[in-house]
Amino acid sequence: MNGAPIKIKFKKGLLMLKSRFVFLIQVVFLFGIFSAAEAVKPRPPLQLSLLQINLSEKESQVTLIATANIDSDQVKLSIDLPIGLSLVEGIDQWEGALKKGETKKMEVIVENQNRNPQKITGKATLHLSEGETFVQQSTLILNDAKAKSPLPAPSVKRKQGEENILEFKGK
Repeated sequence: MNGAPIKIKFKKGLLMLKSRFVFLIQVVFLFGIFSAAEAVKPRPPLQLSLLQINLSEKESQVTLIATANIDSDQVKLSIDLPIGLSLVEGIDQWEGALKKGETKKMEVIVENQNRNPQKITGKATLHLSEGETFVQQSTLILNDAKAKSPLPAPSVKRKQGEENILEFKGK
């Protein structure tokens, strides 16, 4: 008779342990859903990027790409060229409407007279339906020396006594 109450207590304990385990799984599952929802960042109304392709020593093609994440009836795109760059081909301004998911691409060919690095700015102005204005800019350094820097010189190994010494030589 002593054995029967012990088995009942054991079964009740196992049942309590199962219910706690199920509860723990539910909490972890719900926490995972809410934390993933909080991690999503809102998109800007418009995504903007500038790309460069060198055509010759002095000429480059610059492409402005704008992708709308919302509908807008009034969007203005422009490529601002600094002094020293001249527009050879293309149109550097555009105005019109963009629907959600639609992409507008502007391509211009520019000539750099002095081959010095030049900062080009792409700009988008989006008029929202609430009367607010969203402005986004993207910049590009034309003929950037940093982007064209050669690989560093290889390391030189020399021995001093029983130790190997590595020397890295830069410019």
